[in-house]
Amino acid sequence: MRLPTYRSILLRVALAALSLAVAVGIVAFLVEMEIADGRVSDLAKRESAAFLTDARGALSTGADNTRASDLLNRFMSRRSAAGRVEADGLFIVAELYDKNQIKMAEYVVPGAEWAEMRLKNSRHQFPLTGVLHYERFTFDGLIFIQTMEPLFDQNGQLLGYFESVFQLSPERSGEIVKDTVTVVAVSSLSVLGTALVLLPIFVAFNRGVMDLSRQLLNANIDILTVLGSAIAKRDSDTHAHNYRVTILAIHLAEAMGLDAATIRQLVKGAFLHDVGKIAISDSILLKPGKLDAEEFAVMKTHVVHGLDILRSSIWLEDAADVVGGHHEKFDGSGYPVGLAGDAIPITARVFAIADVFDALTSRRPYKEPMPFAAAMDILHAGSGTHFDPRVLACFAAIAPDLHAHLTALGDQGVETELRHLVGRYFTSSTPGAVKSRHSTK
Repeated sequence: MRLPTYRSILLRVALAALSLAVAVGIVAFLVEMEIADGRVSDLAKRESAAFLTDARGALSTGADNTRASDLLNRFMSRRSAAGRVEADGLFIVAELYDKNQIKMAEYVVPGAEWAEMRLKNSRHQFPLTGVLHYERFTFDGLIFIQTMEPLFDQNGQLLGYFESVFQLSPERSGEIVKDTVTVVAVSSLSVLGTALVLLPIFVAFNRGVMDLSRQLLNANIDILTVLGSAIAKRDSDTHAHNYRVTILAIHLAEAMGLDAATIRQLVKGAFLHDVGKIAISDSILLKPGKLDAEEFAVMKTHVVHGLDILRSSIWLEDAADVVGGHHEKFDGSGYPVGLAGDAIPITARVFAIADVFDALTSRRPYKEPMPFAAAMDILHAGSGTHFDPRVLACFAAIAPDLHAHLTALGDQGVETELRHLVGRYFTSSTPGAVKSRHSTK
């Protein structure tokens, strides 16, 4: 888990508000167009009903094409002569089809032949039910609505189909554009205005939530530090070992290009890699000499105990790869499962090198630190058997400078260095904001 920054939250809120405003604007536009379509559809229904009143008798008796053409032309000419130009526009094309969907007649308003030619490839499918079908087109800035409606006699028998093309007047088109722009603008600005009003409230609330989240995250990291240090001290070690090995593992993971989520898993696992040693008795854990076979078998169970401990925490469960796999060996001779090669989690392969290197080069109560060159010789001797050769090669490239840096820092300095790295991967605060219970102020 990585906490977001205030800036990222504000950006998300702004994008969400803008997206909502655009969505509201689109809906407003579609609603406005549906209103216009509905008005034209009603006009088309009235026209088809009027035509059916005039032509029902002829259609019922099976009028031929000539008769149907005469009926359609008389009807449309009569309505044009009577000044049937609606405020919304006018019908420029009307076509009549028989019940077998064969065209019987066509009427085109003089001067509208161009529109008829351009609409020929956009005809409606014939409706299978009594519902009127329509489609909207825009040509050269003019809006056209094409409709197709079935015609029925008084007994509900299908007589044919009446198709019409309605051209919205420039005035009505302008009104639609104006109304649409107004509705879209008002709707969008309302959403943005509401977002601006609510934003300070949301930010204030979210700041409190983020502060609590940061405190919780820091407390979890404290638990990692304290628990890891407690295990190290019980094993006659110091918490500095946990800090150094975690720093080594992080730098190695970065050099390998591992992603941030994987590195966060690695950090948790590095702190808690030996947490299962809590369950090992002091007679075995603190034995000064070499363990016999039976004692070593007991010692190896600390891995299983560690995994059992992690299962009690959702936040810590992704440390299981390191806790369960840091004693596996590349050739399959490790424990507890005997995994080999890439079957060993990458975090465990990274940590194994960091852990052994620090154990060799660190001062312990029972030994002096091994020289850097000698430690690297031991690591290289285990390449392909104990360690992943590719990971080891990457570590060898950064090890000289990294070892010199950690040596110069000393035990107190590595704690500050670790807080810097943990801050980079777990919080959005400045690197020094993550503190452990051992931190100096």
